[in-house]
Amino acid sequence: MNKTTRILVADDEPNVRLMFRTTLQVVGHDVAEAEDGEAAIAALRGSGPFDLVFLDLRMPLIDGMATLRRMRDEGLLVPVVIVTAHGSVPDAVEAMKLGAIDFIQKPVRPEELREVASQVIRRHSAALDPDGGRAPTVSDIESYRFSEALMRAKRAMSQLRRVEAELFLRRALDLDDRSAEAHTLLGILLLAKDEPRAAREEFDQALEADPGYLPARHNLKHLQARYSS
Repeated sequence: MNKTTRILVADDEPNVRLMFRTTLQVVGHDVAEAEDGEAAIAALRGSGPFDLVFLDLRMPLIDGMATLRRMRDEGLLVPVVIVTAHGSVPDAVEAMKLGAIDFIQKPVRPEELREVASQVIRRHSAALDPDGGRAPTVSDIESYRFSEALMRAKRAMSQLRRVEAELFLRRALDLDDRSAEAHTLLGILLLAKDEPRAAREEFDQALEADPGYLPARHNLKHLQARYSS
């Protein structure tokens, strides 16, 4: 029998909370609500474990960023998806550094909300409980966050959302600066932005991490041919 997943929606707008709750409940999630950061922290402390938190950045009393800091300071490691206003992708940068897994922008489409919730919960459960009951270690959590960031970067690149892709790649490299793949993908993005010097630095770092990584070698060769005089 599948375990019912519990989701906390923290947002100061009642209409947003209602939309999130009805959208998620219809596919079987148990949804609780919090109207501000204080209420979110209280719910996380006192009403049993949650599988996911949707956290709005703009809330009274304690905003989303401060709420996320307090969660991490108190060891509340539940996955967090940041909810931002449309067009405010840069606001998610600090949240990613604090360990947020993903972000979505308002207005949120119901199908997008359900897809994000399903994917994050499924991957988080598989990554942090591979042995069916083993408590996750710090290494497990960091590895999971790296994989999430890299996966989101690749998805954003495939959809030509370059600002979002760069955000997630830099998040991935914050977690593992020896990832040849992440350095190479960032180099490709920077090359698309016509920043060849920065792109070359990323390809060089990829090859320093893994001298045999062929995508970095091929892209570096392409860069040198393109910009040679």
